[in-house]
Amino acid sequence: MKNKNKTKMNYKDMKCRLEEVLSTQATSYDYGDTINFIIDKCYEHGADIVDIDAHDNLYITKGKAEFFPCVVSHTDTVHDIYKGYEVIERRGNLFGFCSEKMEQVGVGGDDKVGVWICLEMLKKFDNIKICFFSQEEIGCVGSSMADKNFFKDVGFALECDRKGNKDFVQTSSGVKMFDDKFKKKIMPVLKKFGYSVTDGGLTDVHEISQDMDISCANMSCGYYNPHSSKEYVNIKDAINTCRMVSKLIELLGEKQYYHKAEDDYGYSSWGYGGNYYGYGRGFSYSKPYNKKKNTTPENQGCDVCGAISTDGCDWCYKDHQPSGKLKKQDEESEPCSCGGTLHKHKSVHGDYYHCKECGFYSEVKTF
Repeated sequence: MKNKNKTKMNYKDMKCRLEEVLSTQATSYDYGDTINFIIDKCYEHGADIVDIDAHDNLYITKGKAEFFPCVVSHTDTVHDIYKGYEVIERRGNLFGFCSEKMEQVGVGGDDKVGVWICLEMLKKFDNIKICFFSQEEIGCVGSSMADKNFFKDVGFALECDRKGNKDFVQTSSGVKMFDDKFKKKIMPVLKKFGYSVTDGGLTDVHEISQDMDISCANMSCGYYNPHSSKEYVNIKDAINTCRMVSKLIELLGEKQYYHKAEDDYGYSSWGYGGNYYGYGRGFSYSKPYNKKKNTTPENQGCDVCGAISTDGCDWCYKDHQPSGKLKKQDEESEPCSCGGTLHKHKSVHGDYYHCKECGFYSEVKTF
């Protein structure tokens, strides 16, 4: 595709800009400063249109095209906002540190690395669309309410929201997001950068692929130990992903790659379930009538509603706690979006899935 700007992706400059993005802080309910930072950067990188909707999703357009390449990410993280927060580099890795507490804290690579890659693509390409979704960490709230008009002239959508350095997700929580023809076209680029096609879990492109009928993909982008205070970002892995995304956009160009998402698992719906606690499969759910304090450990999910918070969740029933893992011969598992595995568990209200690595819980069917 044509790119009059031809911005070189210099390692040193990219690293500095990555550190700058990682230095921002946001939660699923307090992300105003991050959004303001992103808006300023978008104008700095030549955005023609910057819109924000009622759900705090940001829609960015630069240039003109019949069909735009599109890169998406989410603006929230699971981590708290800390006074004295700073980003420190050690041995090629970036991690968060709170000088007030004198301890390591989550750096928010999930998904600030994705935000950074979006901004890098906006800086590099003359004709591109970027979307920054809100509240992904509590159930893809923003992307489930995305403006369909924005995506009418989008040819394909890429997201960088997965730990590690080699996974390119084709099937997200049972939904096939691109076909074999698209796969064949991109495979030379994936191999060059050390990636392979795999299955993954819930994230924003899962929603987009089902609503917009375009090819979508999620991929590893160099963060590790997500949803924990030990989270860090490997600089080389993040930059490798960024360069791969650039090559994919150059390869795919300003064309439409139509794809009707296929639901391999037969789930009726996903994502936002009508309230901020609807994380996971589309079961009906109502907030418990009696409030009961949950003792969920820090950085884990709630067994009842599936919400992920560093403070745990205030809404839970004692009898929703897991009553044990299924017997080995009956055990079922699925890939999780963090790169781990969702194992099936029992509770008095039915079976659900849990990932030990990131704390994700599918929603328990309570009524």
